[in-house]
Amino acid sequence: MSIQEAPHSISEAVARELQGEAILWASSPNRWAYSSKYWKTAAFGIPFFAFSIFWTYMALRIPAKAASPVAVFFPLWGLMFVFFGAAMLLAPLIGAWNAGNVYYVVTQRRAVIFEKAFQLKICSFTPTSIAGYERISSGGSGGSIIFERSVERRSRGSKVTETGFIGLRDYAEAEQALNKLIAFNPRS
Repeated sequence: MSIQEAPHSISEAVARELQGEAILWASSPNRWAYSSKYWKTAAFGIPFFAFSIFWTYMALRIPAKAASPVAVFFPLWGLMFVFFGAAMLLAPLIGAWNAGNVYYVVTQRRAVIFEKAFQLKICSFTPTSIAGYERISSGGSGGSIIFERSVERRSRGSKVTETGFIGLRDYAEAEQALNKLIAFNPRS
């Protein structure tokens, strides 16, 4: 089994957290596979960004009569939507960049996910909490292993959040390590 080195930005936290635990498997996600969940956002961002550019351009063409506040307000209002549209378009790139600060580990006692965007987030899973994991293949040896799904109901639809090892280069190695973890701790 492969044990990939932790990203530099979180290597100290990983060493502190896993002190004394035997590592069965460790890896970082594939950047583009990890960011694949953002492609729908980017697709929606195309018309949103295009319309916001058009709207802002048309607002700039409003004649400035005696320094009217409207002539200043509408273009500034449009720039806010241009910014949000650009953020939607760049969501997959931002996700790929964030993947560089994600690290997955399976030890003999637990499975751990380290994520650092603005602050470090550590999610630890016991063998019983991952026993019913779901494997999703993205073709070839790549894929994801999902430990849990949570659904958040909103006024317009719902948001599904998946937690697990997302965007793995080789999910078979991670699955073997998880199966060993579950076998080491049959009743924890």
